[in-house]
Amino acid sequence: MTPFAEHRAMPKAMLPKAMRTPTLLLPLLTALLGGCAVPQTPPPMPTARTPAVKALSNAVPFAIDPRSGAIAAEERARVVRTVAGLGRDTTPHVTVTGPLLAAPAQAATVSLLGGAGVPAENITFAPDQTGAPALQVTSYVALAPDCAAWSDIYSGWYQNTPTAALGCSNQRNLALMLADPRDLIQGRDTVPADGQRMAGAVQRYRADKVKPFVKGNTSSAFLLAPALNGSQEDQ
Repeated sequence: MTPFAEHRAMPKAMLPKAMRTPTLLLPLLTALLGGCAVPQTPPPMPTARTPAVKALSNAVPFAIDPRSGAIAAEERARVVRTVAGLGRDTTPHVTVTGPLLAAPAQAATVSLLGGAGVPAENITFAPDQTGAPALQVTSYVALAPDCAAWSDIYSGWYQNTPTAALGCSNQRNLALMLADPRDLIQGRDTVPADGQRMAGAVQRYRADKVKPFVKGNTSSAFLLAPALNGSQEDQ
């Protein structure tokens, strides 16, 4: 047997003490380093979500002259009361079905629904010739989510893990403040700005006709148009 082979065949008990100590510590060091290992795949981040929107549809029949647009006083009061009740919490959208209405009848319908709080841009005429005139009223309701308690959010911060609760309050506030939750489903087309109204504000500013928002406090007063400022002074 060569000296090299004899050295490799040396039993463990014959190893020097300086060499045996690192060998015994090797399993312990492996366990400690394994506990500090970071997972290669981090948990998925919560995706941004918008409040859920629920559509509520109701059919409201109404009697109107298809040509002249004449509506009885009792019928007008009933329709206004019914449509206003359906749109009590949100702005409703109305589709007018039934026979084709002449221009005077369409104008009367728009005026009627305007009294119930329905803007003209939310009214659509879709004649189908299948029956009497009817108003298909659709109201959209944004469902406000129930947010987690502060203790749940704090726990997520302490563990340094992503949590969807951090954006829940924004979703809830958005659902409660929307005048027309349908905007979450489909955004409305932008309309041209009123140039005459904007130019009037600039002219009032140049002519020094803009009054301070708060009397006697020029250092922190906000400047508004005279029409807006007048409503504040009267309070």
